[in-house]
Amino acid sequence: MTNLFDGSRKKLYRIGDVSRMSGISRRTLRLYDELGLVKPDLVAGNKYRHYSLRTVLKIPVINYLKMMGFPLEEISEMLTCSNLGETRRHFVEHLELCDKEERRISEQRQAIYDWSELIAEANGVLSVSQTSVNVKFAPESTLICMPHRFTGDFAESIISPDFSMFVSQHNNAITGPVILRFKTLEDASAAVCGGEGCDVDLLQKAMRPIDEECRVLVGGRMFLSTYHCGRFEDMCESFERLSDYARDNGYRLSSEVYERFVTDYWTSYDSNLFVVEIMAAIETE
Repeated sequence: MTNLFDGSRKKLYRIGDVSRMSGISRRTLRLYDELGLVKPDLVAGNKYRHYSLRTVLKIPVINYLKMMGFPLEEISEMLTCSNLGETRRHFVEHLELCDKEERRISEQRQAIYDWSELIAEANGVLSVSQTSVNVKFAPESTLICMPHRFTGDFAESIISPDFSMFVSQHNNAITGPVILRFKTLEDASAAVCGGEGCDVDLLQKAMRPIDEECRVLVGGRMFLSTYHCGRFEDMCESFERLSDYARDNGYRLSSEVYERFVTDYWTSYDSNLFVVEIMAAIETE
């Protein structure tokens, strides 16, 4: 390793030596010089930069602050700050940024996981042509809810700009399947089969606390359930199947009917891959 001595016998290292010692490129060292982060102790007549060990020891500190996510311009401010309160402010602000980023990543992962599970569910249904009626318990869950006018256009309801704006206005994020809640099975059937408009609720799972005015509790009871595969406009037979099963087996249905879209326009525009679960709550004594 090459070193020089100035008049005070202080050891100096050339830029190439510093690059090898610190593991950063000469280009980065020149950038640090421009930003005032690591300035050479001596620039010789040939414009070669020379650094003292004390100066070189700034580099691990800079690397550590970079690892924490601080930009170089802010690191420059921090290293020249003579007020510990001001230095702490930088860390507190970056903690808040980290919290926001952590939430963003957590919500992103949850959405990816939920979507993957829906695709797996739909793939299973399609692979065995599952169209029977089943009795199932749906666990209780809290969903975000927006009143909506269903006009028979499924794409307009499933990919609803109004709902997206509604969720954003309530500072929330959504995941999981889009759900339409109808008042009765007859309403749902008439809307799909007869093209009759009706008032419904648009529901979806929220990833943040839900404001009270748009929060609903669903499930926590037994349901009749059947899957429909293919075009949503062809669900008439599935409604009839559910209604016939309830009649033939002595089930009375209550005013809680859901269309739970497992795969839809969010996943594919191939209607052969569409799967929706129709769920009707069973009236209990």
